[in-house]
Amino acid sequence: MEDNLQHEDLLIKLRAKLNEEKVKLWEPPYVLQDNEVSQNLKDLAQKYSSDLSADQDIILGALHELQLHSIDRSKANAEFKETGFATFRIKATVAGEKPRIMKVQKKLDAMGSDLIANVAQEMGVAESRIKLIFNGKVIKPTANLDDQGIKNGAQIMALIMAKTPDEVKREDNMYMEMKSTRDDANLLSQYADEEYMKLEDQSGKTVDVDPSSRRALLVGLTLHERGRAAARQRDYPLALVLLLEADRQLSECSSNILKSVDNWAVLQLDIAWCYLCLQNLSSATDAVTRLTRAEESLRCLYGEHHQRMAELRGTIATERVLLMRLYLLQGVVAYHQNKRAQARALLDKAEAELNFLRVDETAVCALMELGWSLAAARCGLRAARGDVDRAHHFLAERRAQRDRAREAHQKLRQQRKLGLCQDGTPVKEQLVEALVGMGYARRIATAALRKSNNHAAEAVRLIQEQPELLQESEDSSDETGTPSSDDSVVEVDNKLVTELEGMGYSPSRAQAALRASRNRLGDAARALASGTVDDKVVLLDTSANPSTSTASPAKRKHKKHKKDKNKEECEQALHRLSTAIRPEDDDHLDTSLVEEEEFLVQYKSLL
Repeated sequence: MEDNLQHEDLLIKLRAKLNEEKVKLWEPPYVLQDNEVSQNLKDLAQKYSSDLSADQDIILGALHELQLHSIDRSKANAEFKETGFATFRIKATVAGEKPRIMKVQKKLDAMGSDLIANVAQEMGVAESRIKLIFNGKVIKPTANLDDQGIKNGAQIMALIMAKTPDEVKREDNMYMEMKSTRDDANLLSQYADEEYMKLEDQSGKTVDVDPSSRRALLVGLTLHERGRAAARQRDYPLALVLLLEADRQLSECSSNILKSVDNWAVLQLDIAWCYLCLQNLSSATDAVTRLTRAEESLRCLYGEHHQRMAELRGTIATERVLLMRLYLLQGVVAYHQNKRAQARALLDKAEAELNFLRVDETAVCALMELGWSLAAARCGLRAARGDVDRAHHFLAERRAQRDRAREAHQKLRQQRKLGLCQDGTPVKEQLVEALVGMGYARRIATAALRKSNNHAAEAVRLIQEQPELLQESEDSSDETGTPSSDDSVVEVDNKLVTELEGMGYSPSRAQAALRASRNRLGDAARALASGTVDDKVVLLDTSANPSTSTASPAKRKHKKHKKDKNKEECEQALHRLSTAIRPEDDDHLDTSLVEEEEFLVQYKSLL
């Protein structure tokens, strides 16, 4: 990577010189037939060699490279006007190898799958191992290039894994892993509501989420965490694919939700970080937009001078990890834009933050012996400026605050589950517990207290003498009242079709599954995965749409069985997701600073 940066640095300096002196390398007297090196180009190389204090042959080679690139671009523009064939410059990132540049020509009405096939053939790998990224989005195989905003001359990033057997297997599983992650998150969002996952702000207070945003938020946050887990393993191709999909999902949420937590800002930083680690930040113009979003989001959350976070937590030390990475990435982007003075100032700010965030490893070990995790120990020491006792107190107090907030939320959720009595007052939890202590089932005890308006003696009488009233009450509360309309025509939600297409299913099969499931994404995905779907026919369990008539005992039994099955599926999905992510508080604020310091040293040396 060091050699690549040195060469990129030279090209940046030469481009600046050429633009300053308005030199057009693709025109006479610098260009000759057959692209040979002209004497004028040699003279220019000698001049720049003196100006930049660099070897003349190296300067000449770099100038010739820029000249050939300019000539190719000019020819490509002319050919596009003549024939309609667009030329794309594709930078393929292969783990452990120098990035490879290739040119591919396609008409803009070609499908994304055609471009993927060309790149796969050029690289000699299976199409399933290729992910193409343009302007911060994964190119869809099922849409044409023009509809995806890809124009002539576009620079595209190609992600390909190395060829060792283990890595090939992992890359082949990339798509299935992302699909599995999305399926699990979709399942939890459809059935679990807040039971398995909720959104908290920096103080641990629960953020209310409107139903229209819940699914997109849950899927987006889950993919984000899974992407971060891949990045921790330095599997940056997989991480970037997951993070970009997370960004697409979160973009569907309301802006009020995204402004209330720092997940959105962290996601933008994580995507830009992957660009850097994949050696593609110089061509990723998308990074500039993402860093601007991150900066604006952090300013909105923390205040202009981070005073809001200081008031909330008493310190901003832990959040300075995000600021350090922001300054570092902004400095790197400014360097590649040849804004060298701005780059130097930003990298100096990043270095100052990095020095502030350093912690003594002996102190880290001392806190870990007290039962704190590595991530928590680092955060605590940064907040306490290295003092072990203060760090321990800080971590304990913060944990207590969050526990209190979560306990309050748990009580509120439990009260919602208990429901209201017939007179509108909340069912009293202590009375429920008293009846349970007497040997009655919690479900029956709750129903009796609702019916008796929290009169314990009357509740006991109802349980013993009129249990059928309680059963009827439960049945009526379980019924959805949704009329059966299997024969009606369902208008398919195009957003959900796109979701299923992203999982690899054809548009026609996706539409058939959604039509039969009445736009329930989880049911449609399970039907597609089980292979019971063709372009026109879907075999689905339609019992989710009961009639308005009173449910028979057999139907109630089936409904209870289905509810238990959904509960079990949710538990399994949660287990799969939990093994792939670390649910530890403030995990996004933990870093050893090793990689950040390496990039800082590399880019400061170039300046």
